[in-house]
Amino acid sequence: MDTCIVSSTALGLTSDQPLHLAGSLPPRPRIAVVGSRAAHRRLRAAVGPLVTAAGRRGLALVSGGAVGIDADAHAAALAAGVPQLAVLPCGPDRPYPPQHAPLFARVAAAPASGVLYAHPPGTVPTRAMFASRNAIVVAACDAVVVVEAAPRSGTMLTATLARRRGRPLAVITGSTGAALLVAAGAHPLRWDPEAPASADPSIDAWMRAVAEGRPVPAAVGPTWPAHLSWLREALLAAGPAGLSLEALPQPRAALPAVLDAEARGLMVERAPGRYVAAG
Repeated sequence: MDTCIVSSTALGLTSDQPLHLAGSLPPRPRIAVVGSRAAHRRLRAAVGPLVTAAGRRGLALVSGGAVGIDADAHAAALAAGVPQLAVLPCGPDRPYPPQHAPLFARVAAAPASGVLYAHPPGTVPTRAMFASRNAIVVAACDAVVVVEAAPRSGTMLTATLARRRGRPLAVITGSTGAALLVAAGAHPLRWDPEAPASADPSIDAWMRAVAEGRPVPAAVGPTWPAHLSWLREALLAAGPAGLSLEALPQPRAALPAVLDAEARGLMVERAPGRYVAAG
């Protein structure tokens, strides 16, 4: 693909590093949608409606081109006609991941969209380069949505960079990383696979605030049904270390309630056998 040179300062980075761009930069405001490579099907199903809802609010997409949530976001933006920017951890002559080269070509050819390369031609991707890609993703956007994250992952690094830059940060609840981010102050967005994202008041209100440059609305805690209230109290009492089932008076009898709460997206397993509230 043909590329042009853009200055990194045009993306809000402090260094004046020249970057290669195929296509064009999408207009602001922009929202980053990022997440795990090995994402769960239920959470991947949230990506398309999220991107479509963002487009309706006039938000362009930014993501990192990776396998999983990132690729889903780019494909969803193409399908919905949402302007977008794919930020890759490589040079323009070695697209990464290589199997996404056709996807990147479609992004670069789409209206008001482009593919940005974090490194010059001839650069071979290494693990350290993914951090620089994540920094550009955060710099290029006005808000970040984490769809799914493991506790130790590149997605969590992106979330940390977003907090440092003061970007509004929201998470789709239902993964361990999301629970940790909510505990650190991220805005929880609860995905209901039975309803489109645009119909969810919390998602729509958050998107609207980002698009209009207003403070995001205050987070509303999850609704716990009465029959699970005892489990919520046990989780709160356990604190950030998490609740161990063995600490409950009747662990086996509590297991159906734990499965029920997990299915509702109310709690997640932070570590083997230890659970925390999802928001």
